[in-house]
Amino acid sequence: MGDFEVIIETLDEVVGRHGKVRDDLTAANRQSRLLARIEPPMRDPATDSFITAACQAGRTHLDSVSRIEQELQTRIEELKASVDQYAKTEQANHRRMAVDD
Repeated sequence: MGDFEVIIETLDEVVGRHGKVRDDLTAANRQSRLLARIEPPMRDPATDSFITAACQAGRTHLDSVSRIEQELQTRIEELKASVDQYAKTEQANHRRMAVDD
């Protein structure tokens, strides 16, 4: 088997980049809320129909972005837990190797 080196700081950077993407999605989600609440300039059947369709599309978009945001948050939490576990395992290995020397 080949050896490889994992650097905790690199893993933390990956988690940080995921967090940046999540933050961008959160901001996009906030801005997109306007799409789900369009007020018609005047009341008539054509405008009402168009506004209803536009608001439905906006809500669908919001739901999609919210799901992606939640999935990304879950992935971030899993990555953080993995990095923490890796760091603890590495520390235990180093302590064990120091005792064995």
